[in-house]
Amino acid sequence: MSINRHIAFLGSVTIVFLSLAAGVALWGIYSLNAAFVSFHQHEITTKIETIKISRDVNYVSRLTRNIMLGSNYDEDMRELQELAQTIAKSFDTLSGATRSDNDQKLVEQARVDTFAFIDDCIERMKRIRDIPVDQRNNTYKSYREVATPLAMRARASFKAIIHNAELHFEMGNEEFEKTIHRTLVIIAVAGILIAVFFQLSTKRYKERRMAEAALRKAHQQLEQKIAERTADLVVANSTLQEKIKILKTTENILRESCNNAVQAGKLAVLGQISAGVSHEISQPLTAIHTFTDNSVSLLELGRVPEALENLKIISRMTDRIGHIVAEIKSFSRKSPAEKKAVSIANAVNHACLLVEPQRRRLDAILSVQPFQETLQVWADDIRFEQVLVNLLRNGLDAVAEQSDKRVTLTVTPQNNEVHIVISDTGPGIAEEILPQLFDAFVTTKSSGQGLGLGLAISHMIIADLGGKLTARNLAAGGAEFTIVLEEAVDEQS
Repeated sequence: MSINRHIAFLGSVTIVFLSLAAGVALWGIYSLNAAFVSFHQHEITTKIETIKISRDVNYVSRLTRNIMLGSNYDEDMRELQELAQTIAKSFDTLSGATRSDNDQKLVEQARVDTFAFIDDCIERMKRIRDIPVDQRNNTYKSYREVATPLAMRARASFKAIIHNAELHFEMGNEEFEKTIHRTLVIIAVAGILIAVFFQLSTKRYKERRMAEAALRKAHQQLEQKIAERTADLVVANSTLQEKIKILKTTENILRESCNNAVQAGKLAVLGQISAGVSHEISQPLTAIHTFTDNSVSLLELGRVPEALENLKIISRMTDRIGHIVAEIKSFSRKSPAEKKAVSIANAVNHACLLVEPQRRRLDAILSVQPFQETLQVWADDIRFEQVLVNLLRNGLDAVAEQSDKRVTLTVTPQNNEVHIVISDTGPGIAEEILPQLFDAFVTTKSSGQGLGLGLAISHMIIADLGGKLTARNLAAGGAEFTIVLEEAVDEQS
């Protein structure tokens, strides 16, 4: 595009902008002119109706004087009543033309004052109906004393209405003139701004042409450099592809290592609780053996009902053993992490079952506070249960040497999340260890009692599930661990 065509284009743009500005200004003036005409019509209507009412009021005064001076009573009274109706209609028209509450109040006050005068006149004329014509003029004095002030008050109200209408018109006219002045100023400023824009655009276009020439030269130089470096990029790309393959392999190894670490953590927990589980199973087995021998003896003696009762007890004990074995089997199963809606109540119950032998051995209190059993979180059920077992076992270990051996678990939903809090009455966590608590090989236990991997694995599991695991010391003593996971809302509920 040549510079002349560019200038012509800018000129067209300038004309369009000026036309739009002028159109907006004219539309504003037209709209304001309509308001101005409305004000003017309001003033004219108000004055006409007020003058008509004033004229009719004067005519009422003249009719009453005619009646008192002996005119045709019936004809003048009929005309007087028709005149009262005409004045009422004029007031209705005047009230409909009001533009504000103040105007309405003035009109209503004028209506009250006017009809106070008219009603007084009509009532007085009704009272002199039967008075002889030559004696009616005797009532004129009392009429003047009462009616004249009423008439003067009504006329004062008419003047106030006309004055208010003129004031509205003057204010509207003044606003109209101010708006026209502002519109002209806006148009002038717009013209100046467009002129400045035109000059700057022309200058900018020339500078751009020079920059384009310099850019073309630089582009040619760049193409030459690109050609020189293309070979280097091909070699670098080949190297990068090899590194990507290595990174993917490393990622797979790391993922497998994480899964193995989680599985190792579960097996370590199983190893630690195996003694307690063995005790939980050996006791029912011993009882089963005893009840079996006893049942054989009872059957030999023909005491079948007692033998059947023993068999029922044996059945319940085998169910308990099966439940414990199934829970251990489920907990130890190696499976890839799979996020789904997991029941918190089920996970807590299973975890409490696995740490029950340790709780009994320590004679500790494991308190699960009541919560909504339908609550669910997005998690992997086995790994979530593993974290609960780790935290509950740590809590029980912490209270082992305390007089008040208590571990508390609470579940609270908060803003589309669920907070699972496990607190204990133990000695708490050393302040120097707290910042690195979830690092590998950091432990709060005595030497030989732990490798420091349980909390690190738990922290990694919760992070992989998109949640948070935090720890803090309580002011009253003891430690508190908080698991935060996204709540899984049942779509059917």
